[in-house]
Amino acid sequence: MEKTTESKNDSPYPATILGHIDTLPALRHQRRKFSTESDKGVCDYPRMSRNNIKFALFAIFPAMSQYHIISGLDKWLEFVSQPQNHLTHVKNIEDFEKVGKNDNIGAILHTEGAGGFDSEFMLLRLAAKLGMRTMGITWANPNQFGTGFLFKGDQMDRGLTSEGRALVHEAQRLGITVDVSHLNDLSFSDVMEITEKPIMASHSNSRSISNMGRNLTDEQIQTIQANHGVIGLNFGHMFLDPAINAANLDKANKDLSFEVIKLHIDQIVIEADINTVSFGTDFDGTTLPTCVDSCDKLTQFYDFLMEHGYSRQDLQKMTYDNFYRVFKATWI
Repeated sequence: MEKTTESKNDSPYPATILGHIDTLPALRHQRRKFSTESDKGVCDYPRMSRNNIKFALFAIFPAMSQYHIISGLDKWLEFVSQPQNHLTHVKNIEDFEKVGKNDNIGAILHTEGAGGFDSEFMLLRLAAKLGMRTMGITWANPNQFGTGFLFKGDQMDRGLTSEGRALVHEAQRLGITVDVSHLNDLSFSDVMEITEKPIMASHSNSRSISNMGRNLTDEQIQTIQANHGVIGLNFGHMFLDPAINAANLDKANKDLSFEVIKLHIDQIVIEADINTVSFGTDFDGTTLPTCVDSCDKLTQFYDFLMEHGYSRQDLQKMTYDNFYRVFKATWI
């Protein structure tokens, strides 16, 4: 049985782990404070707390250069150290239990891409010592380690480099969960060929439902299940819309319903199982459909799922247990 956490706020909903949010850069761009409820953006402490969002992977983005990584680490550590933000820096699996006993939110250090890390992994090891526990390999770009799905232009016929293969091994040795979201198909296959631990796709959906290369094929979903990994759904409208494809990404529909998100969950459960799907969201980092354009709407979505075929136990797995299981298997 997986470890479960209940919040002290007496919420009727299970605690939630969000697998990827871009709130840290959004706070700077939108000139708002995390400690104060805002009508801008999606996530802040008051909104997350009252919806029992107890943990989140707060991404450093961009992470394309050494400067971006170092600057991001500096800003991230300052962010979690400010008492008014009510954050606990989650550095090990035992910290989940600590956060479950207080009113803080557990902040997990994550990079969206690895282009700023050196090929000798000196900065990666320093970041791990500072508490980084999850890492994407690319954003929507190529770097010295691998190749992302490109939103514009021709796709590259290139997977992981030799440095990228070494990066996966070193990250897993350090207890860092490897994230395959944003990778192109060749890079994804290379990661799954060499991984020694479960992986996550922190914010990716089903390509069978929304036909664009940033999403996962049915075969990739099956591969992640066989790896005992987890897929965190992306709530971005272009990753959800069944009418979308690579040629019309700019025409994605914002007027989507909970039913569309459920289609992606259903497809992952069909191809894998309930233990493989969770919620990444990509809050504060993408354009959201109106049905989930605030974390205040998550509980409405949870009610919808329980009214349309999913049990409370299923919801517990999707909101918390599945990510927790992968972290427990990959962190040291």
